[in-house]
Parts: sequence; C-alpha cells; structure tokens
Amino acid sequence: MQISGGKFNTKSEDAREKNKKISNVILICIAVVIIAIIAIMCTIIYIQKNTFRVYIDGKSINLPEGTILFDDATGKIYVDIMGIASYLGYDAHKGEFKLYTEDENKCWVECKNETASFFLNSNKISKVVPNQREDYEDYMISDTIISKNNKLYCTPEGIRIGFNVTFDYRGEGKNIQIYTLPYLVKNYTTQFKKLGYKEGIDDEFNNQKAILYNLFVVKKDNNLYGVVDSNNQEVIGSRYSKMVFNENAREFYVTNTTNKKGIVTEKGDTKINLLYDDINMIDKSNGLYVVRSNGKYGILGNTGNIVIHLEYEQIGVDVSKFPNNSITNKYVLFENAIPVYQNKKWGMFDIKGNLILPLEYDTIGYSSGASGNLTGKAVNNLLIIPSYKAIVFGKDLTVQDGNNTKKVKRYGIYDNRGNELVVTALDNAYFVVNGGVNTYYMENNGKTYNIEEYLERHPLQIQTTSRESEETKQTTNTNTNHTTNNVTSTEVTNTTTLQSNPQNTTNSVSGTPPQGNINILAQ
Repeated sequence: MQISGGKFNTKSEDAREKNKKISNVILICIAVVIIAIIAIMCTIIYIQKNTFRVYIDGKSINLPEGTILFDDATGKIYVDIMGIASYLGYDAHKGEFKLYTEDENKCWVECKNETASFFLNSNKISKVVPNQREDYEDYMISDTIISKNNKLYCTPEGIRIGFNVTFDYRGEGKNIQIYTLPYLVKNYTTQFKKLGYKEGIDDEFNNQKAILYNLFVVKKDNNLYGVVDSNNQEVIGSRYSKMVFNENAREFYVTNTTNKKGIVTEKGDTKINLLYDDINMIDKSNGLYVVRSNGKYGILGNTGNIVIHLEYEQIGVDVSKFPNNSITNKYVLFENAIPVYQNKKWGMFDIKGNLILPLEYDTIGYSSGASGNLTGKAVNNLLIIPSYKAIVFGKDLTVQDGNNTKKVKRYGIYDNRGNELVVTALDNAYFVVNGGVNTYYMENNGKTYNIEEYLERHPLQIQTTSRESEETKQTTNTNTNHTTNNVTSTEVTNTTTLQSNPQNTTNSVSGTPPQGNINILAQ
C-alpha cells in the first residue's frame, strides 16, 4: 500500500508540477501580450503625436504623404502648394500664369475668382483676377518658398494668402484646422441673417475676403454699407453706397451717396477723403494711389498728399497692346517709372513725383503694325526689356528723303530712371518668342540688332543727373573716337544730326557699333 501510495504521491506531484509549468507559460504569454499591447499603444500614440491631423472645413482629411513637412530645426511646417490645392477647391499648374511653361521653380493656383502665383526662393505671392493680367497685387510673406523633392512648399502664411483660407496649427496635438472661404461665407451669412441682416454679408468676392480678417461688410435697413466684427460690433458706420475691401492694404475703397470715392482703414479712420471719381492703389510699398477727378488723373500718397498733380489724360499704359510683355503693374514700370500722357505726348515721372522723361514722345512702346519693314515676320509688340529695366518710346519726325520730306516714326529706349540707352533713331523694336524665351531686337536702316547684346557691349554711362543735358549729348555725339571700358571704335558722326536735326536723318546711319549709350548704330 505504501508503495502504491508512494506511486500515487509521485504522480500527484508530477501533475502539480506540470500544471505549474503550464500556468507559468500562460502567465508569461499574457505578460508578453500585455507588453506587446502596451508597445503597440505607445507606438500608435507616438505616431499620432508626430503625425499631422488635418481637418478641412471640419472634416478629417488624409493628405498624401509629404504634403506637409515639419522642420525640426526651426519648428516650422511647410505645405506642398500644388499638392494641397485640390483639397482647397483650387486648380494647380506648374510655371508662370498665362505663360504656359513647365518651369519647376514656379507654380500658380486658380479658383474662379482669383489666381495666385508662387516663386522659388521668393517671399512674394502675386494675385490677380483670372481674366486679366495688368493689375497684379504682390503679397509679401515672412518665409521664402522652398523646394523639396521637386515640389514647391510654403509656410501656413503663404497658404492663407494664396488660397484665401484660415489655417490654425496647434503644435502640441499636431492638429491643423483649415477653413475655406466658401465655407466661411456660407456659415457667416447664416449667422448674420439671424442677426437681422436680410442679405447676410456682402457677396462681392473682395468683401468676402474681409472675413479672413474678422471684418464683415453688411448692408443695413438704410440700404447703405458698413463693417462689423464677428461680435456684430460696428467698425465702420453704415453710410456708404458701396464698399470694396482691399486685402493687400487691409482697407476699404468707399463710395458715398454723391458717388465720390475715398479710402477708410480697417479701423474706421478716413485715409483719403471722398473727393474723387475713382481711386486705385498702384504701389503698396510706396503707398501710391492713382485717382481721377473731372476726367484728369493724378497720383496721391498714403496720407492723401499729391505726388503727381491731377492734370493728365492718362496714367499708366494699356497692357492689352503688349501681350507677353510680362507687365505686372501697368502704372509703375520696374518699381519706379510712371508713364503719363497729356496733350498727345508721353513722358515719365518717378515714384517720388519727379519728372524723369519730358512729355515729348508721341508713343509709348512699339506696335508691329507701325512699320512696313516687318512684313512677314512673326513679332510681338514691345514695351519693356526686363533685363535692363528698359522702356520703348517713339517720336514722329520729319526727315529728308532725296528732295522730299516725309513723316516717319523713330523709337528710342530708356531705363526706369529716364536714362537714355538707345537714341530715338530706331525704325522698330520688337521681340520674338522661341521655346518660351523672349529675344529682343531693334532695326535701323535695314539692319537688325539684338537689343540685350547691344546694351551689354555698350553699357549705360550713368550721369550726374537723371538725364544728360543736350550739350553733353551733342559733345559726345560729335567725337569720332570714343572709348568705353577700354574698347575703342569709330563713332557714327551723323547721329547728332539724327537727334537734333530731324530733317537730315534717314539713311544716314552706318559704320561700326559705337560705344556708350548715346550713339547708334551699326553692325
């Protein structure tokens, strides 16, 4: 019995030992599972903590990888401009607006009301109404556009401006909340209708953009417009028959009941009195406005001070005559030159109101239909040569052709400070486009010259004044040997006659290329 009892006890101990081992294995497995679960949860938490969660108009959006980048060194985030466009209701394109190139260093985005252009290594964003090109407005942002993986990125500030959205980034939770303008308009319209405004907020696109700055253009029962904030507190009184928000300067063009216009700031202060028939900002950085009164135009400064008197029939150029000239501001060319027209003559002022080119030119720019010499050539009208900040002007001259006199038009080239680059002796000046590249030409007496190459060989000699005196010009022109930068060549002796005595001009220009900026022209 004892033996059998001993055998029983041994079996019982083995069973207990086996059960103990099984229990230990189970406990170990449970511990491993718990540790794995904890590790997975920690991983998920870490990923969530370090992954941007993007909400657009309140809805969570899964953006493609790389749409948003985080710079650990600066703590800034960057957004793929073209990558996010479709999610914000925009179309995106490579290159420069309306030039249809595939330039990887530029891109533009477009909705039905506006386009915005972005440029690599620039902190400028250019915006314009899609169906026009002349009235670009430049918006400056703090950080430049960068390139990563052949894509252009900008900070949230650029996204806000370029896409007309709000962009709220909360770093702790990596949450990004974006609200598009159509969404905001819809919601605030409903809100303001409940406050008693029958039309909600004004539906003009520029006025809708005021929402992004907590400003709301509304019409009260007196049928006049004013501005309130999101708490319905009055910012600008309801006393204007029309208001248009200028986002760039954050101010309002206002029109009173007698149809006179002025400017009121976002704080409700009158900036320019309501005295004018029309008003438009032409240069934000210098605070310049073109105004019209009684059919005459002038330029005002930021405080309403007169920069150019209201006595001109036209200020600025008609850019529709110069397609593909890349004119971004029809009023101010190359940040300084303001073309003016009066009594059938053109001239130029600078942005400080100084006359830098007298009103003695009959045309501004060259139109290909003006010369029969270009028959059969595919040329473009020419106003500006960007690389030299140059502008083309023309004069009607009387010339001697044998025993007869006739009227001809001759063209000259000036820089944006009024300095003469090429005298008024050209038969024409134009450019051709090949592979998206503009090449600029001028012709004189049947000979053709590349303008940029010519100006490179004959750099402008800057004078002590913005324009040389006629005495200096004539002295220079009559020298038969002239040296610039150690290069000597024979001058064209008849050029002085060409400029100061138009009756003896035609067929008188020949010889080798002159040096300097006064004489013209030859091989």
